[in-house]
Amino acid sequence: MSKVVCMTVDVEDFYDGMAALGHDVARPVGAPPGLVSLLDRLEAQPTNPKVTLFVVGNYAPAVRDDLAAFAAAGHEIASHGPDHGRLPSGGLVEWLRKGRQLLEDLLGVPVQGFRSPRFDIPGDGSLVRYRNELAEAGYRYVSDASRLGARSPIREVPVLSWRGLRVGGGSYQRLLPFVAVAAATQSAAQPAVLYYHSYDFDGTLPGLDAVRSPMLARQLLGRGRIAPIAWRLTERFGSETCNHVTR
Repeated sequence: MSKVVCMTVDVEDFYDGMAALGHDVARPVGAPPGLVSLLDRLEAQPTNPKVTLFVVGNYAPAVRDDLAAFAAAGHEIASHGPDHGRLPSGGLVEWLRKGRQLLEDLLGVPVQGFRSPRFDIPGDGSLVRYRNELAEAGYRYVSDASRLGARSPIREVPVLSWRGLRVGGGSYQRLLPFVAVAAATQSAAQPAVLYYHSYDFDGTLPGLDAVRSPMLARQLLGRGRIAPIAWRLTERFGSETCNHVTR
């Protein structure tokens, strides 16, 4: 049986995300989002990979046409929350529903999957309650770093982990040899979920002259390795959408 891999991309603004963490970083002038180049590269691959885009709702209007092109090409649009903050301590169902509805209203496509912006769960620590609230908000599956198992009312497609590392993430892959990432992907339970960020494939990241802190240096270190690793993995394994593998 061939390996089932789901390449996913968190579509968000690097600078808004840094600001949400309390770090303001100067934005380069005239740096356009790179989703078109990402789509072109995917369509040029012989494996015809299909990916899932987990989109931050309040960022979606800035890349609306690009997202529509992905949807028209058979890729999936899913929710990364209405904003890129942590899960709220109150009104979570409404917050979850807002993220889905923003995308459905903007693009006219059904949104069935969710990934929390920080891979977090609500502050009360109840995974059971969180999964039930996701179902109440209209989601069919969730892709994060937790697993409730058979008790979950929605499907779970957790990101690939290997020896305690979230090796499915591009930020981890940039620090590992490709052979190790490929071996972890090959040996993982089905499906192997990989995740990247939209800014891993475009020109919107700051240059090294913007580095003013160790934290920002860690964010940028080795980032240029991520896209080539993603291409090599999808060339080897292909990719299916999370929606497809959870039917």
